[in-house]
Amino acid sequence: MDRTEFEDKLMILGSDLVRWPPAEAETARQLLAADKDSRALLEEVQAVDNAIRLATEVPVAALAGRIMAATQKPTSHSILARHWRRSIPAGALAIVLVASIGFKTGYDGGIGLAEDLELATAIAGDAFSLDTMP
Repeated sequence: MDRTEFEDKLMILGSDLVRWPPAEAETARQLLAADKDSRALLEEVQAVDNAIRLATEVPVAALAGRIMAATQKPTSHSILARHWRRSIPAGALAIVLVASIGFKTGYDGGIGLAEDLELATAIAGDAFSLDTMP
């Protein structure tokens, strides 16, 4: 393994050689024993990895406390979100009313607009009939 291949593997697999495939880790150790520039590169990547790990590491107790606090406070301040159970009967009533109006309209054959137009043409005469309208 040369330094370029080692650098590529280092960027892909990380700085912890224990997590590398055994054959590649062994050749990397041999390169590290022979090349001081590779050792410096490994130390640099280890420093970056440690900084990232420390920056993202959260103590378990603090994480559990944040989770518990998030479950206890309301997520929304809207009235509907806080009192959604009270709005169920009103919503159900609105759905039933709309459905019954739709059923009645469909059962009766429409709202009655066609009958009104026929009556209007009969009163106005053939000049305003539906057949002559654009």
